[in-house]
Amino acid sequence: MIKDKSDKSVSFSTEICRNVGLMIRAKASVAGMKPYVNGRHSAELIRNHKKIIKLDSNESTIGPSPKVMSEILNYLQNGPLNWYPDVESTDLRARLVNYTGLPADHILTFNGSDHALETLARTFLSVGNEVLYPHPSYDHFRVYAESCDAKLVPFLAQTDAELVAAIAQLKTEQTKILYLVNPNNPTGQLTAQKTIRELAATYPTLLIVVDEAYFEFCGETSAGLVLEFANILVTRSFSKAFGLASLRCGYLLAAPQVAEQIERIRVGKNINALAQVAATAALDDLESMERYVEDVHNAKAWLLERFLNYGLEAKDTPANFLLFKAENPARVMQFLELHNIYIRDRSQLPGLEGFLRISIGDQLIMKRFWKIFLQIPLEHLLPAQRLGLNFQEPFYQNPATTPRHKERERL
Repeated sequence: MIKDKSDKSVSFSTEICRNVGLMIRAKASVAGMKPYVNGRHSAELIRNHKKIIKLDSNESTIGPSPKVMSEILNYLQNGPLNWYPDVESTDLRARLVNYTGLPADHILTFNGSDHALETLARTFLSVGNEVLYPHPSYDHFRVYAESCDAKLVPFLAQTDAELVAAIAQLKTEQTKILYLVNPNNPTGQLTAQKTIRELAATYPTLLIVVDEAYFEFCGETSAGLVLEFANILVTRSFSKAFGLASLRCGYLLAAPQVAEQIERIRVGKNINALAQVAATAALDDLESMERYVEDVHNAKAWLLERFLNYGLEAKDTPANFLLFKAENPARVMQFLELHNIYIRDRSQLPGLEGFLRISIGDQLIMKRFWKIFLQIPLEHLLPAQRLGLNFQEPFYQNPATTPRHKERERL
C-alpha cells in the first residue's frame, strides 16, 4: 500500500471498492453454476514441462511436426505481428476443404473447439431452452449452455438403443440441442453414424452437436452428414492429434444457412495468426499426425495388455485414453503426482466409480509411466480380497511368478 499523506484515503477508497464489488452480482444462471474443473495447466507445470509426464487432458505427448515449427518461426520473422490476423482464415479453410471434404461455406474456424461450442450456445440457446446430453460427458458445454440460461437434461445411455430411447422419452418442445461427444469423453462410447442419421431425420428441428475432438484417433465422422442434414453440426480440434493445444485452434462444420447465423457473433480475430499458420502447416503434413496416431494406438494396446495382466479392470476406448479401476483412486493419484505424473480422477462420475482416466501418448512416454506405475503399493490398486493368499485366478497362482511380481523385480 502507498505510504504517504494519502494513505488513509487510499485505504478508504479500497474499502469502498471492495464493498461495491460485493454488491455486484452475476446473473442467476452464472451465480448458481458449478464451474468447469480444468486439468492441470499451471505455470509451474509449464515451466517444468521437461520433468512432467502429463496424461490428464488428452493432449499430444510430443510437439507439432517440424513443418509446423518452421512455418511458425518464418511468420515470427517475416509476418506482420502488428496486424490483426486474417478474420476469414482463408488459407486454413482452404486446407480444411481438402481435409474434411466439405465446401468452404460449411467451415468456420475458432479459437479452439471450446470457442466453437461456446459460440454455438450463445447463438442458439436462451431462457427456457433445454439441452440433452449423455452423462458423464465433456463438461464444458454444460457451462456454456447454463450461462445462456438453458436447462441441462443429462441421461445415462450405454448403448445406441438406450440413447435413442432416452431422447424419445426426454425430448420436449423446449429441447433445442442434443450434445454428443463422439467418441465420448470420458466413457469412450462411440455412437454409430447410422444412429446419428436416424436421430437427425426423426427430429429435424433438434440441433445435434457432434463433438469430434478425437476424430483422428477413431476415424468415425459425421462430417458427411452435414451435407445431408442442416440440423447436424460437427466441432473438431487441433489440440489432440495435431499437438497444437497451446495455440488454440478448432473449427465447426455446418450447413451454410446455419453457419451464417453463427457467423453473426463469431469473432474472427480470435483465431490468432500463429494458430492459423500452425494449423495450416499441420494439414500440409498429415503424415506426421498419422505416424503419431499409429504410435498412440500401439502404445494403447501395449498398456491395456499390461493393465489386464496386472489384474486390473481396464476399459479400452476409440480415443487417445484408457480407463482403469483402482481400489483407492486418490492414493494412486497422490503417488503418481509425487513422481511428476498427472492423470485424471473420474471415480466420482456415474458408471465410472473407482476409475481413473489416463491419456495415451507415444510409446516412450508410456513406458516411462509404466516403470513408475509398477511402484504403486498394490493395496492402492487391488481390492483386499485379491491380495494375500487368494490366488484362484491365473494371475494369482503364485506370487513369485505372477506378471506383476516379475515386472516389479525388473525395476
